[in-house]
Amino acid sequence: MEQERQLSTRWEGYVDWRSRPAIRGRHGGMLASSFVLVAEVLENLAYLANASNLVMYLSDYMHLSPSKAANDVTDFMGTAFLLALLGGFLSDAFFTTYHIYLIKVMTQILPPLTSAMVAGQQQPRSDRRR
Repeated sequence: MEQERQLSTRWEGYVDWRSRPAIRGRHGGMLASSFVLVAEVLENLAYLANASNLVMYLSDYMHLSPSKAANDVTDFMGTAFLLALLGGFLSDAFFTTYHIYLIKVMTQILPPLTSAMVAGQQQPRSDRRR
C-alpha cells in the first residue's frame, strides 16, 4: 500500500538535481515556473527600456539623423521579435526549450558586452554634428 502511494506521487521520467525521483507537490510546479516568469518579465523590461533610449543614443552619439535612428531601432525590434518565432520553431523541431533559452540569453548578453569593449577602446570624438 505504501509503495503504491509513493509510486503515484512520483513523476515518471523526472528527477531532481541529485538524480532522485521527482515527487509531485515538492518539485516543479508554480514555484519553479515563477522564477522563469519573473526572469522573463525583468528581461523584457530591460529590453524595452534600452530600446526606448536607443534612438537618442544613435542620434546624439552615433551621429545618425533622427529618422534613420528611429528606423534602425524599429528594424532591430522587428528582427528581435521575428527571431523569437524562429527560436520557437527550432525549439519544437530540433532542440529542447531550455537549450533555446540559453542560446537566446547568450545572443542578448554578447552584443552589449562586445560593444562595451569596443567603446572602451575608441577615443571620444570632440566634433558633434547635429
